[in-house]
Amino acid sequence: MKLDGYSSADELSASMSKLPGIRQQGILQHWPQVAAHLLDLGTGISELGPLFCRCPELFSRPAEERAGVLYSQLMRLGLEAGQAASCFEQQPWAAHCCSFEPAIAVLAPLLAAGSKGGGRSGEQLLGDLLKKQPAALGLLKLGSAALQHKLDNLLQLGLSKQHVAAALKLSWALLTRTPEHLANLEAVLQHELGANRQLWDKVLRSKPRAADCSETALRQRAQALVAEFGKEEASRMVDVAPQLLVINTVVWRRALAVWQQCGVADPRAVVRNNPSVLRVDWLKPSRLANLRALQQWLPWEVSAAQAIEIYGDYVASKAADRVAGRLLYLEQLGLLPLLVANKPAAKREWRLQQGLSGSKQAAGELVCINVGNLATLTAVRFDSLVDSALSQQQQQGDDNLVSSSCSSLSSEAFLKSRLLQLPAWKQLLAQAKADVVEVDRKLPPELRRVPVEAEDGGGVSEE
Repeated sequence: MKLDGYSSADELSASMSKLPGIRQQGILQHWPQVAAHLLDLGTGISELGPLFCRCPELFSRPAEERAGVLYSQLMRLGLEAGQAASCFEQQPWAAHCCSFEPAIAVLAPLLAAGSKGGGRSGEQLLGDLLKKQPAALGLLKLGSAALQHKLDNLLQLGLSKQHVAAALKLSWALLTRTPEHLANLEAVLQHELGANRQLWDKVLRSKPRAADCSETALRQRAQALVAEFGKEEASRMVDVAPQLLVINTVVWRRALAVWQQCGVADPRAVVRNNPSVLRVDWLKPSRLANLRALQQWLPWEVSAAQAIEIYGDYVASKAADRVAGRLLYLEQLGLLPLLVANKPAAKREWRLQQGLSGSKQAAGELVCINVGNLATLTAVRFDSLVDSALSQQQQQGDDNLVSSSCSSLSSEAFLKSRLLQLPAWKQLLAQAKADVVEVDRKLPPELRRVPVEAEDGGGVSEE
């Protein structure tokens, strides 16, 4: 037997061997009918083989008893047949359930209670969750009593249904953790950080993956923060950036070491101002590209250390095509001179130069752009700001404006097409990659990058 898209008999044999003999016999008896039924529902022929291999239980009973029932329930939530297949591939034991209805009866109202509107029902919201997190099918294999017990425990901890629903969108596994496990984790934080219930609630709301930690891992991460920054400061840092409890300690230790190599005299001062800059791996080409771009294209002189100290959050949290790319976009338009370090101060100075009150907005107000605008504005708002700047410069007859096709391109269109062809962009990326190699070479062995770093195990967490 060979299905399109799948040809590993050994893998199939290993998968089937995990089932009891009666189910293996059921597969031999029922798989043709189940396969035909799933194809009729819209499952692609190339999807059928992997599904058969990873979830043979689904093919071990008549379609009307198991596969047909479960698929119809998932499709009622808004999933297509191929999306349902992805769910079963990630959670094959869900096929042991006779019905998902008990779990749906708990989860759909919960998600509806957490909805901010939009006209989607609880069942549709549950379908959305499964599309984004196929492994969330693991929730549907739980009985209604078990789910309700776990939900009640979260509510008793101080979370609202809205909090739980929002947290599930970040990590569906929160509702699979036992009350005992969550209580033990809370006790660890209380002991190591002096944390109160409010801090634990905040961690669960904003970074529910913390509930996936073992007690040992959570204790080690908390202790490492205390050893480096002190108990009171570590507690404050976790309150501001709960993700510090989710990532491996090598992430923030490496960040401190990278900053030192970039000339930051007091890395802990950067952390005191903004603990969130520790949450990501700084030894990435995109981050060092942002750093170089700020040094190279800002109209005022800024060192790598100053860029980290002042703009570290933007460097860390945005991809290179956002910060560096938009800088190049402004450069192509001749608008780099409009970049200012302090927008209110720049506008106040302009008003005084015009003989106006420095504190009151005036007609024809100076249009200027700061680094925050580059990093945080949506494409629509950023383009609107650029359009205002171009209009003002044209009215003033600025000879420095670049007359090119760039002025007719939106920033998003520029980033997707023109940017990739610019020699300056290619050179920036090449320099950033070389910087990563050079900085990594100078790090202590325990902080150097390994070929593959898992998000939690290896310690790299991207926002």
